[in-house]
Amino acid sequence: MDNSLAIGSDVTGFTFSIEFPKAKLLPAAGGSSNASTSPKENFIEGETRWEVRLDHADKMDCTIAVSSGIIAGLIDSFFVGKFSLERANEWGSDKVNDFVISMAKLAGYEGDDLPGAIHYLEDKFKFAADGNTLDFGGGCQHHLRDFSHHFSLCGLVCSMFTQFTGKVIGADTAGRLLVVDVPKTHRQFLGKSFGEKVMLGTVSWVMHIASDVAGSSSNPGEGTGIPGPILSLIKQLSALPIFQDARPAMKQTEDGGLFFREIVSKMFNGTFFATRDEDGKITKTLRFDFRTELGVIYEVGRQAIPVILNQCLIRSFYFARRLAHEVKALQIASLKDLQRIDPEDVLPFRNKAIARMSTVSCGVFSAVDLSDAAVRAAIASRGSKKEFLEEFVVRVNFVGLGTFAIACVLDVREVLKERDAVRGPSAEKDYERSLAEFGSLELGPSQIRLLQSLQRAIVLDDIDATKSSRKKSEKQLWLEEWETAIELGLKERGLIASEYLLAPDELYREFNKRAKDDPSKPWPFLVALEANLFAPYEPLGAEGDKEFKKLKCKDGYMQDVFAVSQDIVSKGDLERMDKALKQARADIDAKMAKRVVGFVGTAIVAGAATVAAFVFAPYIAPLIAGKAVAGLSGAALTSASLAFVGGGALAAGGLGMAGGTAIIAGGGALLGTIGGTGASRVIATMTNADGFVFAEASKLLCYCRYVLLDKYPSIDSVKRIQVSLNERILEMEITLESLRYAGDSVALIEECTTDSVDEAAEDSAATEMDPKKQMKVLSRSLKYLKRCNQALAKAVSNAE
Repeated sequence: MDNSLAIGSDVTGFTFSIEFPKAKLLPAAGGSSNASTSPKENFIEGETRWEVRLDHADKMDCTIAVSSGIIAGLIDSFFVGKFSLERANEWGSDKVNDFVISMAKLAGYEGDDLPGAIHYLEDKFKFAADGNTLDFGGGCQHHLRDFSHHFSLCGLVCSMFTQFTGKVIGADTAGRLLVVDVPKTHRQFLGKSFGEKVMLGTVSWVMHIASDVAGSSSNPGEGTGIPGPILSLIKQLSALPIFQDARPAMKQTEDGGLFFREIVSKMFNGTFFATRDEDGKITKTLRFDFRTELGVIYEVGRQAIPVILNQCLIRSFYFARRLAHEVKALQIASLKDLQRIDPEDVLPFRNKAIARMSTVSCGVFSAVDLSDAAVRAAIASRGSKKEFLEEFVVRVNFVGLGTFAIACVLDVREVLKERDAVRGPSAEKDYERSLAEFGSLELGPSQIRLLQSLQRAIVLDDIDATKSSRKKSEKQLWLEEWETAIELGLKERGLIASEYLLAPDELYREFNKRAKDDPSKPWPFLVALEANLFAPYEPLGAEGDKEFKKLKCKDGYMQDVFAVSQDIVSKGDLERMDKALKQARADIDAKMAKRVVGFVGTAIVAGAATVAAFVFAPYIAPLIAGKAVAGLSGAALTSASLAFVGGGALAAGGLGMAGGTAIIAGGGALLGTIGGTGASRVIATMTNADGFVFAEASKLLCYCRYVLLDKYPSIDSVKRIQVSLNERILEMEITLESLRYAGDSVALIEECTTDSVDEAAEDSAATEMDPKKQMKVLSRSLKYLKRCNQALAKAVSNAE
């Protein structure tokens, strides 16, 4: 909206924008006031200064934060203590036992004991993969090595795979991927129809897992359970070829080092975390299965208690202190008066003060926690480095450390936001703003007067609806600064601000009169569009801008007041214009381009998976072929396996080895596509649009479509706008090319001349920038303008 004022002769093809002159600077906080300063200004200035002080954590805030961190740290030390897998296992076992009994009752069990519940589920929900227990290492390990016994998404997929192929996927005793056929004794538990296979692969799988999660009926609550999601994932990853290739680097050594797969197995069978006596003999095992993993959540919850308490303390103090100040400052005398308090002034969220208090308190808490852990570990270890490390790790509150890290990030973000506010707009933004002045819409002086009066009316209405006296004063101060900016511009034209800006009643009388005088002109819709996009309390270029950044304007004025106070633009027009603007933004932001990028990203992942599957096809095929290629080895094994997957040799009507390879590679592409969905979304987010040129181009496209082609059909006006837009695109392309060939030694070579007074400002903004940044801004801006131009051309073509 800082384009120069331009007046066009055509009634439907206008260019538009408003020039904001330099704003008056606010008095510096703490500075001496001028003798001419009014009492009202002194009051507003004082209130604003208090707001700034409240936004920063002062000495008292930091003192409370330190005290809160110490208190929470002591609570963690004396009442939470160390992280205990034994306690996690006990808690998880209790919850799992209750769960198994509940699942059995759901399936029809009438008893109330765990052994009976497990036995009932084992009898009622037989599992085809149980026939391969010996293939996967016997009773103690087959729940870990048979992937369909994993209570995870992969376990569900493997269960469905078994139902539809009759094969079970897992890992052998050496940790290698293993695919075996379901024996004849258990093929009766494979579904006969599609629906039955799905039911057995899902519902029956869940119920069978429930029968295994708490041990067997012969050893309920204590026997072999199932791996939890964490251990399941680790085990599945350990069976991949990449981990198998890395095994020599993890070879068992003389000092007792273990294979990665052996560590996983020992964690599951309980020997890795076992308690040992002085001779190293195991006295008590501790299984890291689903029950223990569930209990870990409980242990994390215990660690979170002092962390949450710490946050409650500092935020309660923040709230109480700010509330007390508001009650005193606003002279609150009754409960009804409390509504005059703006919640943002007292709520302990999203401000610099609470971010700093959280950082201080979390840092102190972590310092106390780490010091306590180090002291206790030193006492318990008696000089043993290994025991010190083990004791230290289990005593550290990792929830507190994580919260401290997050607090630091949020605090730094607030500091950077404040620094950016002090610095003001960057040269890059100034340059992009100058590029947005492509002058394709135009309002005359009388329409600009109506628009600025309407903008003022929006602010006045918001001020009147604001309950907080301080917020009201700050908004009034911003309005005065805005009016001063308008006044400075009016003086150059010999106008007086007090006579220029219309009161609301006079505004609508003038609006309706001018619209009635010439109903063929579409300027009321352009005024409505600009007013609807007006964002009060935005920076005006003054030193005190940061004091207004938390101010917000209520919505609804345009619908509730403007639409019913004038006779041209209805509520329906505002709604449809808003919809048209959203569509314009989507078109210029190129949602389809994002989808293409996402598709390409998915295709890349799928392609990578296809290549990987193609490479590993000779190794995968024998696993699928199974007994069909028993007794073969070497090249004969590979050939026969690939031909088996391909449906037989070519001579027998099958697809042969090439077909088998293609089928396996195709499966890799399918998995790559599924896995690439998330990656494609991440790639697509890189194309999010932003900036002044994007905003102006979206507004231009919306106005041309909805107003100049639908409400006031004028294809010629849109074509003239296209000509103007093409000229601007050409100018920017010339500038971009000159930068590409001029190198870093030349900031800008501009061959095109224009009568616009803003050209010098554009050149000035450009010369302050690094040429590479300038090229980046130009390239992005050109992209938006070209998309806008293409959309306009399509709209004109459809209209014709």
